[in-house]
Amino acid sequence: MAKRKVYSFVDKKYSANSIASVVLGLIGTGMLMLLLLVSYLLSGSAGAWIGACGVTGMVMAIMGLRYGFLGFQDDCKSYFCCKLGTIVSTVAIVGWFFVVCMGIVNML
Repeated sequence: MAKRKVYSFVDKKYSANSIASVVLGLIGTGMLMLLLLVSYLLSGSAGAWIGACGVTGMVMAIMGLRYGFLGFQDDCKSYFCCKLGTIVSTVAIVGWFFVVCMGIVNML
């Protein structure tokens, strides 16, 4: 069977919300990985500054998820970045959730 050719007559652009979603999701996930590495290398004695950076990473991931959902409401836009930003932000939020849960369990 021959491959079907796909023609696109409309140039779909990415919305600003979807690009912001991807950027914030990647920053939140990157901060999660970086802070986990720093905490591991310092054997858990990083101090309060790592918690402040962690809260910043959580807020960025939550805002990335919000902008991802807002990007789906735009008309005539490509939804690839919305999907990517929403997925990356959700992974970051789940990662932060497990880090917080492990901290609460170890505190008890």
